[in-house]
Amino acid sequence: MFNKFLHQIALTERAIGADGVEVYDLPVNPLSVLYLTLRPLNDTGALANYARYMNVCRSIERLNIMLNGQSIISMRGEDVAAFNFFRWGMQPWEANADNVNDERRAVVLPIVFGRYPWSPSSCFPATKRGELTMSIQWDIADTGYDGMRFSAESLEFPTAKPKEYEKRVEVSQAFGAAGDNDVDLPQGNLVRGIMLWGTTPFGGASPAPSWGRVRVLLNNMEAGYTNTDWEVLHTLPALWGRMPNLAADHKHTVNAAGVGVEETTSVCDVQTDFENYAFLDFDPTGDDTFALDTAGANRFQLRAAAETADAVRAIVQERIKV
Repeated sequence: MFNKFLHQIALTERAIGADGVEVYDLPVNPLSVLYLTLRPLNDTGALANYARYMNVCRSIERLNIMLNGQSIISMRGEDVAAFNFFRWGMQPWEANADNVNDERRAVVLPIVFGRYPWSPSSCFPATKRGELTMSIQWDIADTGYDGMRFSAESLEFPTAKPKEYEKRVEVSQAFGAAGDNDVDLPQGNLVRGIMLWGTTPFGGASPAPSWGRVRVLLNNMEAGYTNTDWEVLHTLPALWGRMPNLAADHKHTVNAAGVGVEETTSVCDVQTDFENYAFLDFDPTGDDTFALDTAGANRFQLRAAAETADAVRAIVQERIKV
């Protein structure tokens, strides 16, 4: 029997009846990717309400994948989408990306458990039933969508003996004032990247982004990123070939009683939808040459010269040895 990989339905399609938290058991085979599929109806009686890819991803207010109650992945739906783009260049994809009221869409949000998808040596190891679970805090109806349904498919390697998997857990903080602010990060593992989100992006006539200028400190010594402005950090994906707007499938809509274009919507505009994000890459070569080892560290933190005092998030990409 061919058993090198299994791509199969892990959670059958179901209606999400109300806001709140639902818990699901995940597959027991070594797990590389979980494809979450959000299946809302368009609520576009007013065309301007069309929900783009990132808006639909925000229906997942909190995704928490746990091994025996300990978080392995804990982040928001839109953060997963941004991480997929910044780390692997994944463009948002969906089926029936239309804006017709009450049409069903299928927005696919991959969750990768290793350094890369399709890596038998870097994926989540085999578990027993009930050990690996996923909880999702749902927002089932918001501007542009309602009638949420949900399913998930999995990419599994039945005979794999992985050497590692990755942990990604959100750290949240509100800056108390402009100027230097420290964000303490988890330590003890090899760090391959840190994704940042800030309430205020770089924009307007007098830009004042939340993070301002960023540096990384390990044991109070500068580590790798010794000084970088947010607006530069935000654009670094171009260096890795992360191309914006490839999924920006523009749709022109017009009121039949009108005489011209009144509304323009798009599936996803990377530069707009990810403008609050940046990524500090410590694994650009994919072989841990530049990865940051925090084992034995007394302190690991980000220091921001904040320009606007508001909420920020950091998600650390950690290697966990099996």
